[in-house]
Amino acid sequence: MQRREQRTIVDGIDFERVFKFPLIITAITNSMQPARLLIGFVMVIVLMATGRLWDSLAPTLAIPLGSDAEVSELTQQRQVVIALSGTILGNTAPDNLQTWSVQDAQSHLLTAWSEHEASGSVSRKDRDEFEKLYLDLESIRPLGPFESSASFVSSKWNAIVDAALNLDAVGSWQGVVSIVWELPQLLWNAGHHWFISVYGFILLLVISVGGGSIARMQACQHARGDRLSVKGAVQFSTQRWRASLLALTAPGMLVAGVSIGLVLFGLLLFNVPVLNLIGSILYGVALLFGLLIAIVAVGYAICWPMLVPAVAVENCEGGESVQRSFAYMFARPLHLLGYLVVLVVGLVLGFIIVRLISTMTLDFTANLVDAWAFNQSLGNAGAIQTDGIPALGLIWYESAASGLVTLWETVVHDFMIGWLFSGFFSSSVMVYLLMRHQCDRQDTHDIWWDGTIVGSTVAEP
Repeated sequence: MQRREQRTIVDGIDFERVFKFPLIITAITNSMQPARLLIGFVMVIVLMATGRLWDSLAPTLAIPLGSDAEVSELTQQRQVVIALSGTILGNTAPDNLQTWSVQDAQSHLLTAWSEHEASGSVSRKDRDEFEKLYLDLESIRPLGPFESSASFVSSKWNAIVDAALNLDAVGSWQGVVSIVWELPQLLWNAGHHWFISVYGFILLLVISVGGGSIARMQACQHARGDRLSVKGAVQFSTQRWRASLLALTAPGMLVAGVSIGLVLFGLLLFNVPVLNLIGSILYGVALLFGLLIAIVAVGYAICWPMLVPAVAVENCEGGESVQRSFAYMFARPLHLLGYLVVLVVGLVLGFIIVRLISTMTLDFTANLVDAWAFNQSLGNAGAIQTDGIPALGLIWYESAASGLVTLWETVVHDFMIGWLFSGFFSSSVMVYLLMRHQCDRQDTHDIWWDGTIVGSTVAEP
């Protein structure tokens, strides 16, 4: 007797309802809308202006962040390169060469090269010597805390992109840890405590307003297909900036408070001959607080992408945002990990596209406009230069025009950086909504609107 085979045919699977993680990639696409790019651009401008102002007032770092060089080694290297710049092209070393800074050496080098070009006897060997020496000076130039931090973040972000393209998950994770965890430690150890405190507060404030605006835009578009204007989104985020700021700072303040308590615990109970016995007995309690610090710190790093979106979606207070984010993390840790991986991959792919478009925009424009321009006004136009060697020997109107062209190209570059804010907060909203759906079974299209109870989607009575 033959056994009958039973086959079940499944028809009409709604893959969008079963597999929801593509919503994160869709948010990456939405992040390229002009309104969101404009908000990201303004965020970059505010952070850049504030950072450069700080660097103009603060002392420079003895060693660039992330460098393995010793102070004595770097000082000696600077002295050698400065001495070479003073005697370039056979010039006699100035009497005050020993007191020169790197900036003085760069200024002298540019002046000497301009005079050498004016003489008309410029060889390729001379040009190579000038360019190498200028780049050597640039590589050892003392940096302020902001510029050094920006260079550190840029290098680590490029490492994240390279690792992601090579399918190196460990390398990408190491890059994220370097930015989130290692950078604040390096700044603190370098003695820039005020920079961490003041600029860190400004950074979180900009994220609360700008990031909250972008997050609200994505939430509204996903929920009802509405595209908020810049004015409407900023109006919402400025009304809720305190809640967003509290959500971003509350876990850190808890960690700081408990850490201070443990320091005082050691100071009071381990420095007196008799009290140290009591301290050793209570050390188990201290370990529990240490465990609390570890859990909150790790949870904060993992839940950080959901803190501002929770406020934008639910219109809740900062404490509730933290509570929701941590609860979702503990309830579905593997889901959250998977969504964060999709977020990082989406950001990397989106950044590659945005950078490609930016580079092509700069290069096409520069090459076409410069085709019939018979002066040096567009000499350095095109994709952002990596060597940073300034153009010399320009007539005043060429120099002025070149400066304005560089300004416009910087706008394009800043829009590219601003997209990172737009892409991150747009996709992080979907991470929050998907985690809420997995934990609470609440539809991702349910968000707070005017006329509903704050912190919920229930209509007001």
